[in-house]
Amino acid sequence: MGENKYENVSELIAVFQRFARADWRKKTMWDGLKASEIRMLVSIKQNNDKGSTATTVTEISKILEVTSPTVTQMLNRLIAEGCAIRTADQTDRRITEITLTDKGNRLAAKAIDRFHSIFMGIIDELGKEQSDQLILMLNQVFQFLEYANKTDDL
Repeated sequence: MGENKYENVSELIAVFQRFARADWRKKTMWDGLKASEIRMLVSIKQNNDKGSTATTVTEISKILEVTSPTVTQMLNRLIAEGCAIRTADQTDRRITEITLTDKGNRLAAKAIDRFHSIFMGIIDELGKEQSDQLILMLNQVFQFLEYANKTDDL
């Protein structure tokens, strides 16, 4: 009797559901900031570390793959928390530039260090070969889900 290639579909669904419900994804992180706000701080810091003195809302929107109104909403919270500053571009006042405060830079650096530690731990747990396979498979899953999201042809 041949093996059914779909016999583990329920198990695969269950794993994805566990990731979706995982507390570590949803919990507030440092200083009461949400994971999405920390990702924004990290994105701004990484963009600025590439040589940019400030980052625009449009750049953040592209990096995070979210709309500008979503960026603005998160940005308002980061400004209220003393993590970021919004200023007008000196040559084009229509452009808003975002810079991190010392607090924002510290939190972003802490998050980057934490992310690196977590993923180095995953590599230590799986080993290089399985880590490489995981990266390949997750990229394949992502591409499939992107395709599935754009079409109704499944």
